[in-house]
Order: sequence, then structure tokens, then C-alpha cells
Amino acid sequence: MPLVIKDVGEEVGIVLSNATSSIAPIALRRDKELAVREEDLVLIEDANIGEGYYMLGVVRWLTRYEPFLRRSTHNVYIEHPEALTSEVVMPFSNAFVEIYGAVCDGSSICGGRGFVSNVYPPTPGSKVYRVVNAEHLSSYLTVSSPISVGVHKYSGWRLPLDSAWLNYHVGVFGATGTGKSRLVLRLLSEIIRAGYNLIVFDHNGVDYAPFAQRLGGEVIDASSIRIEPRIFSSIVARLVDVQGMQRDVVEVAALCYSMKVYRDNGDKYNKYSLNECNNFIGPPRGATLTKRQTNNREERSPKDEFLYVLERATRFLYTRGSDAALVKLRLLTRLNVPSRVFDKLRERVLEPEDIVARALEKHLVIIDMSIEQDIEVKRGIIASIAEAVWGHIAQRGEARIGIVVDEAQNYACEYCGESAKALETVAREGRKWKYFLIVASQRVSRDIRPGIRSNLGTVFFSKLQATGDLQELSGYLDLGRVSEANLAMLRRREFYAAGLMNPLRRPMLLVVDDISSLVSK
Repeated sequence: MPLVIKDVGEEVGIVLSNATSSIAPIALRRDKELAVREEDLVLIEDANIGEGYYMLGVVRWLTRYEPFLRRSTHNVYIEHPEALTSEVVMPFSNAFVEIYGAVCDGSSICGGRGFVSNVYPPTPGSKVYRVVNAEHLSSYLTVSSPISVGVHKYSGWRLPLDSAWLNYHVGVFGATGTGKSRLVLRLLSEIIRAGYNLIVFDHNGVDYAPFAQRLGGEVIDASSIRIEPRIFSSIVARLVDVQGMQRDVVEVAALCYSMKVYRDNGDKYNKYSLNECNNFIGPPRGATLTKRQTNNREERSPKDEFLYVLERATRFLYTRGSDAALVKLRLLTRLNVPSRVFDKLRERVLEPEDIVARALEKHLVIIDMSIEQDIEVKRGIIASIAEAVWGHIAQRGEARIGIVVDEAQNYACEYCGESAKALETVAREGRKWKYFLIVASQRVSRDIRPGIRSNLGTVFFSKLQATGDLQELSGYLDLGRVSEANLAMLRRREFYAAGLMNPLRRPMLLVVDDISSLVSK
């Protein structure tokens, strides 16, 4: 059905001179000055180009002028403002339209029907229409798997986002109180509906876990999830805070200790072979047992058991000077590593592979991270599960699964250890296997390491925590002419959608749907 422009919009002005293919100055009609706002969608109809070609853009830099009250001229009305009347003052409004592309509706110059790049500067005098009924425009967009999280602020257009681009990863950024969690919740419901599977890490346990049932998923306590021994050893070594040979000793001891605990508590995947650890976890064959060595496990705390393994590893790996090294390592372990890191190890019965399997079965698993007190342990859980997905991919190919990390400044930053490394691997390599990442954070430049943020194909952003963050985003995405002034006007639940999922490929201001619209399953 042909596009009838008067059914889509209302005429508000004309194009002025000096227009280009990407930006056009416009003058507004006096009766429409108060009807046009920044971020309004407009269509430009250029009679010189012909029917069936309409330039689509967004209003920017709306400005009010008055020919007599000029900034550079002093006049009598400044001293006597009471003399100003409506007959004297003749204000008018101009603006710029940032042209995003063109709606091709059968025109021969654009080859059929669809949304195309605009290569023509609009002719001065061309009519400008403010879009008031934008739903007609959706049929011109190419979206293979549409989802929606909200509507354009002024036109009410429910912009279809293309979930096929999820594999190129998503970032959600905004200052505290902008509604990041609510946006992510809307994304979760839509992504599940599109046939993807999700593992969500709820940092505080209150943003996503309460909605698990409504979304058809389940909540799993992070304290029940096993941390991969390699990752657990790195955590302990970071906490002990030693380097060189001493770090190697701590890592070996933590590896052997964690594998033994997991094997004793059930090893259904046959993952934890202890052949290389026999010299550390128990006395060598033929050795005479000391009183300390014959103590029952129940009579010693888990931390003491680890210290015993650490002692054996130190004496075995050091050719000399083991006594001094042992004293240092024991003291640092007692002072720097909380006992709960070892105490909870026996309670961890769910393998990371179990979490991946549940996510593929339920389509959504939410990990409640709130009970864990140590950030290094939380990072280890994320890293373990992220790596377990690669195991699934190695066996079965495409995963169609996403990792959602809330409060990502705690897990994806430069100094965030194993979790940041694992997430960066997903960001760099996951797209070919339909293994994607969604990160939500208050800041961009310092909170998210470059290897992650430079691979975010789609970004939703609102008011940002720091002024440099918008510039940082513009280095990876086309943000058009959105400025800090535009962000300052945003209210709660108002986000720009930019990047690959947006079929316009340019920022669109959306009002995110209220979470009460989530459909229970």
C-alpha cells in the first residue's frame, strides 16, 4: 500500500538553504512552533526528487529567534521591557533535521520499496512533516527477527529491533536511577520470546530474581555453584597476593585442594583426577604418619586443611628455603583469605555445566549473587559458567545463549581478574557461535575494559555518569549528533538505542515499557 504522507505526519515547515544529504536547516510555521520538539521524527518531501522518496530524520538544535532582539545589538526595549508587546516582538523558530535515511516507496531512483541511505540534499523549500503516526514506517524496515522494548518518545513508534544482531553483544549504560534494570528486564522477556537462552547474574538479588517466575525461568543461589579449580586457584592466589614461585605454590595447593573437595562431594563428570596431587593431599606411600597428619578431617577447619595442603606443596616444590617461604605463605593466607572462601567449597554441588544445561532447558536461569560476600568469588562463578558454555559449543556447536551481567563494573573492568578475561573472550569470539553478552553498568570508559566495549554492536544509553563516556561510545558507534545537552533532558526509562539492532542504524530515543507489561507464562 503506497505511503500517504498526510496520513503519517502533519506539515510543520520548509527546508532552508545550505542543506546537505545528512543535515538540513528548516524553518517552522508559526502555528506549529510549539508542536515541534527536539527528537521529533520528521519526513521531508522533495518535489524535485519526485513521488515515492521521503527523507526521514530527527529534529535537532531547535532555536527561537527574533529579528529585532539580537544578541549583538542593544536597543531601547532592554531598558524598558514593559514596552514589549506581541505586536512588537515577532519570534520565529528554526531547527536542523539530522537525516537518517530515506523511505523508498516505489520511486525509480531508489529501486523499489524499503529504507535506504539518503544521498540527495533536500531542495530549499521542500515540505517538512512531523511524524505522528509512525507505525506505517515499520513495513519499510528490514528486520528478520523483531523484538521491542519501548516506543519513540514523541511519535509513539514501536521501533522494531532486530534480535538477529544480538550475537554482536549489547551494552546498557546510564547513571543510577535511569532505569537500566527495567530496560534489561524488557530485553530479557523479548529475547526469550525470540528463542534464545539466557544466564543472568543478578548482583544484588533484587533486580531480576523476583521476576524469574513471570519470565518462565528459575533462580539459583550462587553459593551452590562450583568454581572451576583453575579459577579458584587464581582467586586464592590474588587474595594471598604473592608473585613468582610463591604464587605458583599457592595456585598448585588451591588446585589440588579444590579438586579433592569436589571429588569427595561427587564428581559426576569425572573431571577431577588427583594423580598429580597425591604428594600434596595425603602422605606419600610408606611414610610415617605424624600426629598432625592423622587428625580427622572433621577436627580441622577447611582453612586448616588448605594450609596443610599448602605446607606439603611448599616443601615439595621448594628445593631450599621452604621453611621461610612456608611461614610467609601461611601468615598471608590466614590474614588475607577469609575462611568462608574455603568453608563454602563443600557446599558447592552444582557444576557450571549444570547451569548451562538448565538454561538450555528452561531458557532462563538467574544466578542470585547477593549471598556471596567476596567479589573475587563472584567473579570466579561468572568465569566458570562463561567457560562452561564453550564446552557445550565444542560438543554441540551453536549455543543461542547469552550471558547477562548486571553491575558489570564489578566483573568486566580492567582489574576484574578471571571474570573480565572470560567475558572478553565471549565478546571477541562468541558471535560466530551465537554466544552473546549483555552488560549493564553506570559508566563506560573505566568500568568496561576496551576488549569488551569495543565489541558491543548495540548500545542503549541514557544520562551517563561521566561526561567523557559519550565521547567514548562515539569511538565505537555512530551516535549521530547526540550531545550531552540531549542526555541532560532525559527522564527515567528514556534511552537512546544505537547500533546494529536498530534498523535505522542511528540513535533513536525510546521510552522503555513499564515492567508491569511483562507477560506471565
